[in-house]
Amino acid sequence: MLDKLRSAFFRRLLRQTLAAQNRQRKTHTLQSAQSVGVLFDATEEKDRTDVLQFAKRLKEEQKKKVRLLGFVDVKQPLGQTLFPQITQKELRWNGKPFGAATETFLSEKYDLLLCLNPTQAPVLQWIAAAAMAATKIGTAVADTLHDFDIVLETPVEKGVPFFMDQLDHYLDKIVPTKHESKSTS
Repeated sequence: MLDKLRSAFFRRLLRQTLAAQNRQRKTHTLQSAQSVGVLFDATEEKDRTDVLQFAKRLKEEQKKKVRLLGFVDVKQPLGQTLFPQITQKELRWNGKPFGAATETFLSEKYDLLLCLNPTQAPVLQWIAAAAMAATKIGTAVADTLHDFDIVLETPVEKGVPFFMDQLDHYLDKIVPTKHESKSTS
């Protein structure tokens, strides 16, 4: 009963966040983006390692400014990590995150936001909705409340590397133009 009530309040919060969002949409690829925000589920070590390797590749090979934020689905932080993290302790009763890591992530504007959320953690959905990014790309979610420009449906068991391969594949096919029409949404 309490979980259903909490979920209803979270959905309302997410709808309000999406309605208040006034971002300037613009098409970006991995090549055209200068700044990349990466939200991810950092609960599993393999996912953390894969995301860190991807971020390193973006920074070193493509000279991108990359900001990471990982959600660890436990009450205690992992300890020293190479990325800011949020835990269950940094969630309000309705699921909205708080704390320095979330505020820092949301204070930046990104050309490209990637949300790797195969477990469909509500906190990552909310941060993705609240983040200011020209282009937002995420993993497929059962909920239709999202603000993604592109949704990549990838099998959970294939993990982060497969998502990154698909991301490279599909973004290589996009050609941003100088005369891109402005969206009113």
